Amino acid sequence: MLKIDDAGVTVGQKPKPPIIIPREDVLQATQGAALLFSAISSWADVIAAPVYKHHEALVLKLKNGKVAKGWPMGRTGDSITLKRGSSFAKFTKDEILTVDYLRVRPSSDTWDYFATESPEILFLFPETYYRLAGFEGTLHVRLYDASMPQGLPQKPCPTIAPHQ
Repeated sequence: MLKIDDAGVTVGQKPKPPIIIPREDVLQATQGAALLFSAISSWADVIAAPVYKHHEALVLKLKNGKVAKGWPMGRTGDSITLKRGSSFAKFTKDEILTVDYLRVRPSSDTWDYFATESPEILFLFPETYYRLAGFEGTLHVRLYDASMPQGLPQKPCPTIAPHQ
């Protein structure tokens, strides 16, 4: 995946030229178990998001207009508990308007390749130092929106005429 924008998702397929999948045709894009993009609203994704403690967080926008950001200490079917500094705050699903997964930007293909094949030379890549310092950047992924229908959209299957 090369890029996600308003037009769609651009997917590289070497040696062929990249293709653009229209945004309305993409439900989710992942990197391993972590979401990079989601067009659906799912509380199950909030529960399953692999939030790493030091560089990632969940950002809750509440119906009363306040915003809460923190590391999830507990997630259930009807609530979430965030750790913010040394305090804990519990929010029910009824209080929450949106949940965003604030995640670390994915590493480059080149960095991933050398991390797997020759990790001893990673000190030559500037990306290593950006990642160690926490400068790799973040990505906001909307996991839940109370104003949207929950789960996968139900599209009717097209009717196909039987063969004669």
